[in-house]
Amino acid sequence: EAREHLRDAVALARRCGCVALARRAREELVGAGGRMREVTVSPLDMLTGTERTVATLVASGVTNREAAESLFVTVRTVELHLTSVYRKLGITRRAELADALHVDTPPAPGPREGRTGSDATR
Repeated sequence: EAREHLRDAVALARRCGCVALARRAREELVGAGGRMREVTVSPLDMLTGTERTVATLVASGVTNREAAESLFVTVRTVELHLTSVYRKLGITRRAELADALHVDTPPAPGPREGRTGSDATR
């Protein structure tokens, strides 16, 4: 019964992003005779589903406004999700997002294709 609780503790700690706690619970589980793979957490695993969706859209080249419209949320909501994504992935600029997510980005728009107005802010 203790091993079952320890497995639950590892799973919960992973979901919350508490890597150190997950590793400690795994050590206790192994010490109690249980078996479990080593605890490894990718920064991408730390993102919520919505954060991952917003990040993927933005990394593919859409503006915050376009992402907001496609997700039926406000631009501010997209900005808040991106702030959280940047913090969790340890990045500071939009240009780093595609590399962090391991996705290809389209080339930057040329002078004729450039966006204007509020869409110019990406």
